Formats: sequence, structure tokens, C-alpha cells
Amino acid sequence: MKAMSKQRLAGYAGVSVKTLMSWCKPYMAELRKMGLKPNAKVIPPHIVKYIADKFTIIFD
Repeated sequence: MKAMSKQRLAGYAGVSVKTLMSWCKPYMAELRKMGLKPNAKVIPPHIVKYIADKFTIIFD
């Protein structure tokens, strides 16, 4: 897994960034503990993996 932008991760999920972030809202406390900054443009690899696993996002 590698770091990627919110835009790119949302694209893999087939949704907008706004929708992706609303999906993540219930998990925000945990994501922040993992190191996600509120205004981050790039998501670290371990958080990309967490979000992808949580929402079954498949990468081509």
C-alpha cells in the first residue's frame, strides 16, 4: 500500500471526496490517533489500507 491523495482514494471508491470523508466521519477519532491530519491532502499508507479494508475499496 502507498500514500495517496483523498481525491485518488475517492476515485478508487467511485465517490466524491466529500462522500468518502462522510463515510470516514464515524471513524475520525481512530483515524486521527493513527496520524491523519484534518486538512491532509495526502493520506499515509497505513491509513489508506485501513480505509480500503473498512470500505472494501479495490485498487486496480
